[in-house]
Amino acid sequence: MNKSGLLVRLAVVIGFASVAIGFLSTQLFYRLTVNQEIEIANQSIESLFKTVQATAATAAYLAEQDLAQEVVDGLSTNEVVKNVVMTFEGKSVKANSEPMHNSMIFPIASLFDPDQSIGQIAITPNIDYIKTRAEQLARENSKAMIMQAFIVTLVAIFVAFYLITKPMISIAKALHRTTPGDGSRLRVPEFHGNSELGVLVHDINKLLDKTESQFSEERKLREEIEALEKRFRMLFEKSISPIILMEPRGNILLYNSAFEQTLNKLGRNFQKSFGPLLSELFVEPETLANAVEVAFANDEIATGEFRLSSINDAESVWVQVIVTSIVSEDLREYYQVTLHDISKRKRELDMLAYQADFDKLTKLNNRQGLEKYLHNLIEAESPFTLVLMDLNWFKQVNDIYGHKSGDEILIFVADKIKKAIRPTDVAGRWGGDEFVLILNNADQTQTTQVVERLVHLISKPYYLRKYDQNVTIGASAGAASFPTDSSELQALLHLADQAMYQAKKVKESNPSDFLRFAESLIEEDNA
Repeated sequence: MNKSGLLVRLAVVIGFASVAIGFLSTQLFYRLTVNQEIEIANQSIESLFKTVQATAATAAYLAEQDLAQEVVDGLSTNEVVKNVVMTFEGKSVKANSEPMHNSMIFPIASLFDPDQSIGQIAITPNIDYIKTRAEQLARENSKAMIMQAFIVTLVAIFVAFYLITKPMISIAKALHRTTPGDGSRLRVPEFHGNSELGVLVHDINKLLDKTESQFSEERKLREEIEALEKRFRMLFEKSISPIILMEPRGNILLYNSAFEQTLNKLGRNFQKSFGPLLSELFVEPETLANAVEVAFANDEIATGEFRLSSINDAESVWVQVIVTSIVSEDLREYYQVTLHDISKRKRELDMLAYQADFDKLTKLNNRQGLEKYLHNLIEAESPFTLVLMDLNWFKQVNDIYGHKSGDEILIFVADKIKKAIRPTDVAGRWGGDEFVLILNNADQTQTTQVVERLVHLISKPYYLRKYDQNVTIGASAGAASFPTDSSELQALLHLADQAMYQAKKVKESNPSDFLRFAESLIEEDNA
């Protein structure tokens, strides 16, 4: 049996209470019994006196000591009387030698005149006898009360066990076996349909119903959260764009596989931090940091296109960066960085820009690219010499051997131009068989050297493999300088074209005179 069980503790409490109450009741009953026995003894003594009153009155009236002795001896034979003394006419008759204490005095009335006292009788109660009897009665009553208390205790324990303890233990065991959410409920104990225990069971069942409902809702919410988490992870992990969750100081908290693939493409290994805003991965981290700072200052999402830094010789990687500031419930700030690879689009744009400004056949600048470059030089007021060059005898080669052979000659000329000009110079195909040289900061001597070197290279025989023939071409060129000859582009082009025309007129008669300057045309016009 459990020493701390409710029944044991209840029995102990009832037992102690019964013993305490029995002890107090015994003491009280003893005192009451003693007092009651003394009162009964006093009444008995009064009754004894009344019994012998007439005889005592006769003895006193006649002054008969023998009769008086018989009276006191008769009284003293009673158990409640300890001693008796009868006094009359100066005489005293005593039953025995016991001391007289706390005696009861009864006057002896005259037989003829009841109001006249002719003597008295002093009766001393037998207090020891009375107390002994009282104690005996008290002990017997105490035993009876203790037995009664014991029986009451047993009955109380029995009643408490079957009406309170047993149902409560049954409820406790059933509750202990009950698992919230399994549908089981407690049974109301017998005879307790409307009692406090019945109400308790009903309340527990209501609590189980509510708990089961909450469990069901929580289970449903958990399933929804798990489904959302799976979808989020699927979106996060399967995203083709790198997604990184990081602290402002640079510590990476979460990333997807696309970020690892990007690192592999850059020839880098993953590390816990690449600096604030992944600065170590960008060619221009300062520009990115400034863009993010400005966007966040205006409470906006930071976006921009930036180039990633590769530690190998792989092709450049351009990404669109989207940085979002996230503040959690505990007021901590995080950055979500998303990188969209725009390298292909960047290459396509570069290719479109190249195709817009470069000749597809010769890979030199086309007319549009040359005009852009010339406008930039004029706006910057940077001196240059514009050389317009036309190929000699190209039309005959093109007519005889076809356009493909003509294209071979144009590619051949473009290759020689690249070798003849200086690193600071720019060249391009103006159209057809016309080419333009833009010689930065070149005087007439430097211009003549470049053009002579170029004409010398292209004048060498070119072998047409398809026709097993060598063909020879030449070139005539005209030059105009900015800002010496003119500060306007169209005027420079016109002057260079006129100078080239003058050189072309003497290509047959004087092939070595292949370069004319606009300055000479101006002097001729002035002359």
